[in-house]
Amino acid sequence: MQAAKPNPTLPDGIEIFRSGTRTAENGQVYTITDADVAATAAAYDPSLHEAPLTVGHPEGDHPAYGWVRRLVAEDGVLKIAEHDQVEPQFAEMVQAGRFKKRSAAFYHPTDTTNPKPGIWYPRHVAWLGAQPPAVKGLKDVQFSEAAPAVSFSEPIAQSTQPTPTTQEQDDMTTELQAQLDAANAKLAQAQADAEAAKKKAADAEAQAVQFAEKARADRKAQLVSFAEAQVQAGRLLPKDKDMAVATLVALDAAAPVEFSEGNTTRKLSPGQWLQDLITAAAPKVQFGEFAPGNATAQAGGAKGKSDAEIDQAARAYAAQHKVNYSEALRAVTSFAA
Repeated sequence: MQAAKPNPTLPDGIEIFRSGTRTAENGQVYTITDADVAATAAAYDPSLHEAPLTVGHPEGDHPAYGWVRRLVAEDGVLKIAEHDQVEPQFAEMVQAGRFKKRSAAFYHPTDTTNPKPGIWYPRHVAWLGAQPPAVKGLKDVQFSEAAPAVSFSEPIAQSTQPTPTTQEQDDMTTELQAQLDAANAKLAQAQADAEAAKKKAADAEAQAVQFAEKARADRKAQLVSFAEAQVQAGRLLPKDKDMAVATLVALDAAAPVEFSEGNTTRKLSPGQWLQDLITAAAPKVQFGEFAPGNATAQAGGAKGKSDAEIDQAARAYAAQHKVNYSEALRAVTSFAA
């Protein structure tokens, strides 16, 4: 079975900012050094403020499509070393080139809301479509089938103030949210279908168990009826009826046996063989009219007596005449013609 393909994600090492003299969205010019970038990477702490991945620069509670877990700085370039909880649909759209540009927004070092005053602390990382970022020269994101290799080109905007949301950003956010909603609905339907299939299988299994139990009960009833008929025919002693039924029930599970019979080969189940053997046996107890005057007549005849009365008479005869039960049974049930 082919292994499931992992969910798409963003490669680590994406460039989001480069040191230099930058003009923010509010029109102010700032010079940010390599040391400033290194301090930003070292001070970043998701437990204080976790920078989200957004579409455009949001003004308020726009959706986050992932989070920055760790930053690194190399030669004045700020990179995302690790991502967290990236939405697979968002990663697919980045991979497809829908969002090729990035723009980082920072808290100003003197901002009272800055989680770590004194440094440029990342506020969020915006992914842009057609809107050009403020920082040029960052490498594009590249995906590799073998191993995620990152090579970025093109820029990123930096800003200390929230920027207005363009119609294009709103459209992209709406489209991405629609894709996420569709994926969630598809997942919910798949889960519902799986639960329905599981219930159907459980119901079918329960029904099969009920059918099997009824079949066993019906089969035992047939065997009880067979044994009672053989007792009535005199081929089974009353005391052997229950044992005969239990034996036949146990033999039902045995595999059929092949054997030679003359020039032919027969295949027969052990249970059926035993039933045929009992049916073909000579009667052990004879019920009927016999000539009177025989010596055994004093012991009592079988006519008009129940199985229990016959059994009791046979045991009494065996004790009186010191014979086995079989001889005693013949004595109390048969008369010379």
